[in-house]
Amino acid sequence: MQDLTLTNLAEQYNYHPTYFSEMFKEAAGVTFIQYVTEMRMRQAVRLLTETGLTVWDIAELVGFSSPGYFSSKFKKMFHMSPSDFRLAATRKKQQS
Repeated sequence: MQDLTLTNLAEQYNYHPTYFSEMFKEAAGVTFIQYVTEMRMRQAVRLLTETGLTVWDIAELVGFSSPGYFSSKFKKMFHMSPSDFRLAATRKKQQS
């Protein structure tokens, strides 16, 4: 994923970043950062379940510069590490 920032997006549409942030939160119901993080995590889940890419590669592909930070954010959101998530998803597929 590309480096997506609120400032860059606001400038692209000729809005002040603060105003754009307020508009975004009103429309989406979450902050810009929360939204981007959720989208990155959805993509990470897809990659974990559909590919054999390493967690490090997935972290980079979804826009995290640090695999450790990615893992901590993932664990906070899903209550398990990315590796444990992949293992659980694999077991679930095998049972189906």
